[in-house]
Amino acid sequence: MKTLRHLLHTFYRNIRPSLLNTMILKLAVPVVFGMLSQTVVWITDTMMVGQLGKNSIAAIGIGGIAHFTVLAFLMGFCMGIQVIVSRRFGEKNDSEIGKIGITTLYLSLFFGVFLSIGGAAISGSLMKYLNKDAVVLGLSSDYLYYRFLGTIFFFLLFATRAFTDGLGITTAGLASMIITCFANIFLNWILIYGNLGFEAMGVKGAAIASSLAGGAGLIAFPYYFYKKNLGKYFSGIRWGFSFSHFKEILQASTAPALAELLNNISFMIFIEFATIVGTTALAVTNMLFSTLSLSFLPGYAFGVAATTILGQSLGAGKAKLAYHGAFRSGFFAACVMGSMGLAFILFGKTMLSVYTTDKELIQEGYIPLVILGIVQIADAYHMVIACALRGAGLQGFVFRVYTTVSYLVFLPTAYFLGIYMGLGSAGLWSGIVAWVFVLAVTFIFRFRKRDWAQNRADRSSAPFGI
Repeated sequence: MKTLRHLLHTFYRNIRPSLLNTMILKLAVPVVFGMLSQTVVWITDTMMVGQLGKNSIAAIGIGGIAHFTVLAFLMGFCMGIQVIVSRRFGEKNDSEIGKIGITTLYLSLFFGVFLSIGGAAISGSLMKYLNKDAVVLGLSSDYLYYRFLGTIFFFLLFATRAFTDGLGITTAGLASMIITCFANIFLNWILIYGNLGFEAMGVKGAAIASSLAGGAGLIAFPYYFYKKNLGKYFSGIRWGFSFSHFKEILQASTAPALAELLNNISFMIFIEFATIVGTTALAVTNMLFSTLSLSFLPGYAFGVAATTILGQSLGAGKAKLAYHGAFRSGFFAACVMGSMGLAFILFGKTMLSVYTTDKELIQEGYIPLVILGIVQIADAYHMVIACALRGAGLQGFVFRVYTTVSYLVFLPTAYFLGIYMGLGSAGLWSGIVAWVFVLAVTFIFRFRKRDWAQNRADRSSAPFGI
């Protein structure tokens, strides 16, 4: 009874009205809805292409995860930008904020063009390594080619959103993603099925629609730059490329970018495991990733809140606020993701039936969805505290942990249970369960040491954040 009262007291303390809770929700809620709109893009592609058959679902699954690996690298890179901007904001160093913004713009344009053209050129060869089915290979190659061409739009979008998130203006990212979402649905309707006089392009049309939608999302930011008077950060400074700020961005961003890249390469290998099991397992994997995005993206949103609060607090010399802000953000994320996990368990078959009427696919996907539902709370804390550690300057530690656990826990467990033991999709996805638990325990233990709070200097200037 005493334990129950303690739990209820702790729960109330975490949700009661307070300045910290208000700050977290003000930062995170727009990101939650913004990222949910991005999830709708993925789910919409799966649903609308799903009407074309199992091969099309599998094609956008394998092509989508390949392109998302690149996007994850870019999102990881932009985490460093958010960390630097939030720290400078806490220090009230306006001119440095502007210089970081200008350098970020040049980086996004140059490397965005390089990734768009270079990625499109190798898309066909990449798909040959990831898929052996001739029909799925052709469809996924087309899908990846046109998704790569739009990479520049998404790099600009992620970088600009990281800049505004670091300033605490998360509504800008929300507006951007809402525009992206609706543009994607509308363009899907036109290009997949051939409406308004356009040719029906199927899977290729879905890729073109998603790429153009990323460009449409950029139109939200000029409005917020004007509304929030962000021009003050750029007045009186040179617009030339700054190598010193370029170096600072690289030092803060390299570790999270590589962590996201290697982490998603592990998921590409996981996709390859699914192809070994069979086309059904591959299609199930795509449906599960789409469904899970409803849950893990809110976790990412509260991670953004934790990063911004921690960076601004450390910049202002308030280490205690940084610590409690991170764990309170994790609590809110756990509430949202835990609720989604319960929904996976209770309504999993109904959720999967949104994508397909194939009973074999639904049955194959339900058991791993239930397993994943059980670990959503642990996943929430893993995501938020990882972001907090990066904001505290421990990007290198997070990089090493992600890489080690992905390749020494996640993949071996998935292969052993899914392929060697013949447990299929349920065995494959059990590898992710092990991955989540190990990451959550490791990150929470490291953050609770609080040794990062002893050094209030900007540790992001150290190579790889070490």
